[in-house]
Amino acid sequence: MQQMKTQGAKARRLMAFILFTFFAAGPVFGQTGPSERVQIPFEFTFGSKVLPAGTYAFSVDNFGLKMESATGEGFHARIISRLGGPTEFLRDGSLVFDKTGGVRILSEVWILGTDGILLHSTPSNHTHEILPFFTPLGPNVSGRVAYDRTCARCHGRAGAGDEKADKFFKTTIPRLSSAEVQGKSDAELREIIAKGTRLMPPVEIEGSAGFLHRLPLQDVDAVIAYVRTLKR
Repeated sequence: MQQMKTQGAKARRLMAFILFTFFAAGPVFGQTGPSERVQIPFEFTFGSKVLPAGTYAFSVDNFGLKMESATGEGFHARIISRLGGPTEFLRDGSLVFDKTGGVRILSEVWILGTDGILLHSTPSNHTHEILPFFTPLGPNVSGRVAYDRTCARCHGRAGAGDEKADKFFKTTIPRLSSAEVQGKSDAELREIIAKGTRLMPPVEIEGSAGFLHRLPLQDVDAVIAYVRTLKR
C-alpha cells in the first residue's frame, strides 16, 4: 500500500511538473521571427496542400514554418533541415520551388537575415524556380544599385557569373562581362530584359502582372549603361 502511495505521489509530482513546464513555455509557442510577404503568381504545393496564387506571409515559429494567406488563413509545414548560406542569389530572401511539369512544390524558404529552410526535397527530374522577395528600389537609384538588386543574384556582382548559381540552375548563366553579351546592342539587351530568353524568365517591369523579378521601367536603360562598364 505504501509503495502505491509513493508511486501515486511521484505521478502527481511528474504531472505537476509537466503542466508547469507547458504553461511556462506556452507564451513562447506561437511567437514568430522575421516575416516576409510575397505575391506568388501561380498555384503551388505547400506541405500536403495545393494552394492558389496570392499573397502570403512567411515566418518561423516553434511549430515550424508558418505561412499566412491574405485572408488570414494559417498553414504550417515541418522543417526538414536548416540550410547554410545564403548564397549570393538568395541573399535578399527568396522562395525556391521544385518544378516538375506544371507542378510547383515549395521546397526552400530564405528569409533575410536567417538561414534557409528546407521543406521538401525532390530526388530528380525537376528544375528550380526562384521567386525573390520584392523590395522597392525607390526613386532615382543608380544603374549599379538597380543591377545589384535585380540582376546580380544570378549574373554576379561584377557580371562575371556565380558558379553556385550555375550549379543551382544546372546551366552556365551568361557572363555579362563577356564579348558575346557586350557585342549586343542596347536594343537587344533591352528586349532580353523585357522578354527573357529560353533559359531566363523576363525581368518583369514594375506595373506588369509578373513578380519573378521587378525592375522599374525608368531604370532599364541605367542598368544597361552599368552593364557596359563591366566589359572586360
